[in-house]
Amino acid sequence: MSRIRWKSTPSPTSMTLLFVSFIVFFSSTSGFLQQATALESIDDDVPPSSSSGQYASSEGKESFFPSPRLTSDSVVLITGAAGFLGSELALALRRTYNVRRLLLVDNLGIESENESAFVPGEKSTTEAIYEKWSEETLSLLEIRRQRIFRIFHELTSPSIDGNSNSSNSSNNGPESIRFYRADIRPSIPEFFDFGEVPLLEGIFAQNPDITHVVHLADVPLTPSWGNQAVPRSKDSVKAGRMEGVLEELRLVSTRRGGADISSSSSDGGNSNPHPPNRAVPHFVYASSSEVYDALSSSKETVGVVNPSPFREHLPITTPSSLRGASKLMDEILASAYHSAHGIYSVGLRFFEVYGPWSTPGTEVFDLVEKVSVETGSVPDPIYDDNVKDYVFIDDAVDAIMAAMQYRSVEGVPVVFNVGTGKGTTLRQMEEEVRRHFPKVQNNPSFNDGRLFTTSIASTARSEALLGFKAQTSLQEGLAHTISWHRDRSLPYGHDPSSTPSLERQSLESALSSSLDAQRPKCSPLDRECLRGSPVFPCASECRRSDRCTPSAWDDVASLSRAVTSGCDAVLYTVLLDEDAEQIPSATLAVGVDSSPYVGAGLPSELGKKTAARCNVAFVSERSPLVQRLRSEGEVYVEEDSETGLPNLLRHGFWTVLPVSTPKNSDSSAWLHAFSGRYALEYLPKVSPGRFFGSSVRYVAYAAPTVLLDNLTKLLKSMEDVPTSSSGNRRGVTALLVPAYKPTCDPSLRGSSCPWSRPPQNDSLQASVYNTIRVALRGQLLGGSLDPTVDTSFVIHSLQEEDARLFRCDVYAEVAEWGASGDERAVEFIASLHDLWSKAVTHWNGQEVWWDKEEDSQEKEGEEETSGSDGSKGIYMGILSSSDAQLFTRIVPSEGMGIMHLED
Repeated sequence: MSRIRWKSTPSPTSMTLLFVSFIVFFSSTSGFLQQATALESIDDDVPPSSSSGQYASSEGKESFFPSPRLTSDSVVLITGAAGFLGSELALALRRTYNVRRLLLVDNLGIESENESAFVPGEKSTTEAIYEKWSEETLSLLEIRRQRIFRIFHELTSPSIDGNSNSSNSSNNGPESIRFYRADIRPSIPEFFDFGEVPLLEGIFAQNPDITHVVHLADVPLTPSWGNQAVPRSKDSVKAGRMEGVLEELRLVSTRRGGADISSSSSDGGNSNPHPPNRAVPHFVYASSSEVYDALSSSKETVGVVNPSPFREHLPITTPSSLRGASKLMDEILASAYHSAHGIYSVGLRFFEVYGPWSTPGTEVFDLVEKVSVETGSVPDPIYDDNVKDYVFIDDAVDAIMAAMQYRSVEGVPVVFNVGTGKGTTLRQMEEEVRRHFPKVQNNPSFNDGRLFTTSIASTARSEALLGFKAQTSLQEGLAHTISWHRDRSLPYGHDPSSTPSLERQSLESALSSSLDAQRPKCSPLDRECLRGSPVFPCASECRRSDRCTPSAWDDVASLSRAVTSGCDAVLYTVLLDEDAEQIPSATLAVGVDSSPYVGAGLPSELGKKTAARCNVAFVSERSPLVQRLRSEGEVYVEEDSETGLPNLLRHGFWTVLPVSTPKNSDSSAWLHAFSGRYALEYLPKVSPGRFFGSSVRYVAYAAPTVLLDNLTKLLKSMEDVPTSSSGNRRGVTALLVPAYKPTCDPSLRGSSCPWSRPPQNDSLQASVYNTIRVALRGQLLGGSLDPTVDTSFVIHSLQEEDARLFRCDVYAEVAEWGASGDERAVEFIASLHDLWSKAVTHWNGQEVWWDKEEDSQEKEGEEETSGSDGSKGIYMGILSSSDAQLFTRIVPSEGMGIMHLED
């Protein structure tokens, strides 16, 4: 079976254009790309009617360009889709225009030269990864992963009423978004393997109906960038991306009937009797304000060719940075491809874009993070003389969508500034941020004698031709940004076991009021306004008191807390089937000597009370089982009347707590703002912290069809943890789950096992997870047809705050996908926590002491807690802020004394 690897390669033509562009750039002393005379006149004296030229076409000329309008039939390719601009653009295109398909390309911050870093050598694979990847690299991958996941979560899941998020449901399914994790930078054609297909060529072949291409991919701002213009070895890539995109558009033009201007015949180009049908996708690309000379503009403006505010049509002399020079080269390439091949393009010179979901390391992100999250830190000196034009992310995205629908009357390439036309210093930005935190000390300012810069956009052209004008004030934009940072720092609220001080509560209240005055308060159901900040059911341990949604679990969670008060451990199950007539585990046992529930084996009176209070089943109130128990009067009456408990329904060793499940399963009482009915069904199973009394240390979930031989032994195994060689860190098992044991493998030849394709959301979830796995070179669990864990039995530890945060990560992942199972989400989040735990430990110069299977030999005198093969399974680290290192423990299913009745 052939293996197709997608790469991108420029043709010799594009390479020639690249060298010609260098000559043009370095020989030009008067600037670059003087725009057409009509555009210059627009810049100098904008006619009143030009504001209606957003959708201008070449009327009266040979019109072979399609309308660039965005509609529900549009198919958009976005490079750099996991970036700040790309991810927000993808969301906006679906919300605003309900485009038919989004094709998203991004390398997730993993550069091609890192792809071979995972071949094990003398050191372990883990050490090789963390020596190759810095914290910055992993952080970049993580925020890009979260952005891509947010796109899939918000655009492919049903809405609160169970219907599609859009009026056209066909545009809202998993197939309407396709993600390609790849590096589009061109490689050397001579080093291609047989059968390799260029990435973009493959995308265009699969999607011949692409209408728009938005090129936002950019090289990382690292010291190593740009050191090698021409690769010298296989899999080493060039720094540029622009020429690869332009070359593919040229090929598309040729395939769709266009003819190269440069290849016209000597008879005047009339060899083709039919006009060319250049149905080429409308092309928009990102440039930068750094193409301008910000240093010169801060000096005396006399004699300066293009002083600030910068105007697009005036000559450019010296870019402000190396990045600015590279962006200028992109603009030159766009002009050259238009001259040679007729490829039309719109370039956008972005000034300083800021807002929620920006990239760590950028100055506004770091400033807001420092002030709003690290409020007790010592302020750093700030250099405050540089004047910049800060534009909010929503306005930047509006500019992109306007450019995606603009074509100049003359048909020549055009560039636009994307800014506000107003200058602000970083000192002024800081003062506006700190206005919401009056008790935080201001940073001291200084000036070390450096020349300051001024970079402000002229907005005349973009206002006249695009109809674009920034709408978000600096005050409102920063309020949105601060709110996002605060939500990001406490996504699951404060530690419920500790009460914030009155001073802290007062500060939080004042901050909320201050922010609400600058921007509208979000409804818990408005995902667009919330910008990815999670909203949980009020019965969840992850909810914030000021932002949660009521659900059918609220009353039963309160009752369950009262029932289990005083228990040290609780066994529970969930059965929401409205046709349930019994709980199978209530009337069956593994053996006559088994201890399948909490309280088994205790003296009669104590055992009776313990069993009634510490074994809870959440069952649908509408089920025949609950109706029968109520009619037959099978109840447990608490003798101590001071507890205030009602009479409790009993079924075998289970205390049955009825749950109100409405007739219509899509009712808002059972659906959560996450959008899936499964979000609430899995709440007590995955995130049980608020369902049980404060005295409870361990809770064990068992599916209704699971029988346990010795629950006491399983609970005791939670205390069996590895210890560091130095002994300075103790281990705590936060989650214990058995490994998945398939009873039948449909993939085996001759197998008679039935197999059905999983639901759409399940397939999409598995596909996206596998994309991240490939990016991390298999450092995450999973990837096969079956999950690696079996969540029909799970034990949680409830006493640690870090364990709560981990459970909330898992529940949020389960709920956001709306898949029919939680196993994939559990293994993914557990793997992600383990990856980061190992990385942090390694970066701190410590040994990753849990990264191995435990010894098969048991300590003398200890009761055996391992599987039948003697293995204790594997321990996976959980990010921990305390002295204790928390673990997810995956134990072999053999020898645990767990029986599945369906087997």
